[in-house]
Amino acid sequence: MTHQFSPIKFDDMGHIRDSVFSILRNAILDKKLEPGQRLVERNIAEQLGVSRTPVREAIRKLELERLVTHIPRKGVVVSGFTKADIVEILLIRTSLEALICNIAATKIKPRELERLDLLAMQIFDEHRKGNFKKSNQLNDKFHEIIYRAAESPRLYDFLDTLREYITKFTQVAYSKPGRPEEAWEEHKTIIEALRNHDSSGADVAAKRHVENSNKAFLEMAFEKR
Repeated sequence: MTHQFSPIKFDDMGHIRDSVFSILRNAILDKKLEPGQRLVERNIAEQLGVSRTPVREAIRKLELERLVTHIPRKGVVVSGFTKADIVEILLIRTSLEALICNIAATKIKPRELERLDLLAMQIFDEHRKGNFKKSNQLNDKFHEIIYRAAESPRLYDFLDTLREYITKFTQVAYSKPGRPEEAWEEHKTIIEALRNHDSSGADVAAKRHVENSNKAFLEMAFEKR
């Protein structure tokens, strides 16, 4: 069944290219667009209420991420998203998160540490209350503070390309019983290493945190089936 997109709201128009790309990528990750399904620029543009240019640009970015491919005489089709693709992204994320925490430990400021302390508690509290969407949003902010504290624009950009993947994977990982409590302890360990400007400790703590998150995600996404 062909997925139908809703028009982009007016307040999204300032970021039209990013919005179109995000909508299409999420549709693929959520399997609303299935492997082998064709992406027709004209149809997508009409459904979203935009011109074909941002749609064309979004499709090019999807090709770079290997989520779609161009097949001669058929056009652009969804490539799908395999477990191997996910494992590769998780490995990349682990290395980048460890590296950015390593760098952030030398530059992080007291006010940023204060925000991390508050967010770590809020993440756990909101999840305990069943406010999973809020908890996930706060978790994104927690990691965003660390990314920016590193003051490494290129590394930030690399991680930013994985942002939506990370958010989706983390949501699934947090659904594993006991994972929120583990993550809270891991967050506190990361903060402590950052507070002590311990680059090596921050690297190790971040790597352990992400590896545990990855393990929980893979268990909930695949082993529970």
